[in-house]
Amino acid sequence: MEEKMKIKLESNIIIAIDALKKIMTIFLGPFLTAYFIKTSNESMVDLSIYYIFSYLLLGVGTFIVASIVKNKFRIGMLRVGVVFNFIYIMAIVLLREKVVENLWLISILYGISQSTYWFPYNLFVINKVENSERTSYTVKRKLIVSSIGILFPIILGTAITITNFELTAIVILIISVIQIILSFMFTPDNSVSKLKKYNMVETWNKIKKNKQIKKIFLVEFLIGFSVSDGALGTLITILIFNAFKTDMNLGIITSISTILSMGAIKLYEKNFKNKSDKKILIFSSIIPVISVLALLFSTNNITIIIYNLCYEIFVHGILELNRSIRLFNISDSSIIKNEDRTEFFSIREGILNFGRILSYSILLFAGISGSTMMLNIALIVFTLSILIMGFVLKDIEKFEK
Repeated sequence: MEEKMKIKLESNIIIAIDALKKIMTIFLGPFLTAYFIKTSNESMVDLSIYYIFSYLLLGVGTFIVASIVKNKFRIGMLRVGVVFNFIYIMAIVLLREKVVENLWLISILYGISQSTYWFPYNLFVINKVENSERTSYTVKRKLIVSSIGILFPIILGTAITITNFELTAIVILIISVIQIILSFMFTPDNSVSKLKKYNMVETWNKIKKNKQIKKIFLVEFLIGFSVSDGALGTLITILIFNAFKTDMNLGIITSISTILSMGAIKLYEKNFKNKSDKKILIFSSIIPVISVLALLFSTNNITIIIYNLCYEIFVHGILELNRSIRLFNISDSSIIKNEDRTEFFSIREGILNFGRILSYSILLFAGISGSTMMLNIALIVFTLSILIMGFVLKDIEKFEK
């Protein structure tokens, strides 16, 4: 009983850390993108270069981190991650408008902070949350993080508009300090000390022929390509900011989108928690395609908002929730042995970041070309990848015990 209470406490702490991470992600996502737009004449090119180098370093860094945390130092590495979050934000605060001139530095810091944070985080979630509790945990985490996503875009957007980006960054810096303090409330995980040495090639040879693994890896590539920090989210932010002009408006639109996304998640939990969800996954992948066609047919403030809402509700809401549940469930199933989980997640991270790098390479090419047609083609390609993802996702087992 005491062990279960400790696990529950630690799972709540990791959700709290993740909620703080969400605040930083909001600031360093859409609002950093808006800052690039305001301070750079070639914002799309600069953003693409920044993210290509960041995710390249993140992909490489993940393999290094995985080899270190296989048998030790998992909680310690998570703490390293939150400390580098602090250093990364501190660099932005100090560089101010010179951020664009120092893309190499913040790219390095971002890549290191992400690789040292997310990989240990994912291993923690696997070890501390049972598959039978996975949906409840994921929904709880998603709702808490989404609540943050409702309040803080408006708060941060208003703060930036009234004061400035740099002053708001100092507040984010304080939040990162709180995250560091919380990270020291975990107890070391000694259960992994007897695992074999890290061997990614051996694990790949074990799992590469499994159909479920192939599908989950394809979904991870497509998630990186279009959803999870891929170029599509950045492109949508650019469209919204160019249409509505201020950080406050960007924050309001982001908050409204998050409210509707939360509603979709609650409806999913109520109606599909223990039922077949194939039809809703197909539906959720088709709607963004219809909305992008409407956007391209008539680009205006209304169609931009509609496309953004469809993306947030059906993609960030329904599809990404299901991807998360299936990914962590399959990693805790008989398909992946306990001794191979670290390698499994490092391979998965490599595929995810390859998708991100490819998507930003496409955006970079569109930005360099200066062609509206190339930008529209990129938007279509990104959105069609969501359609493919939904159809692949529906055929992946939930592996609920």
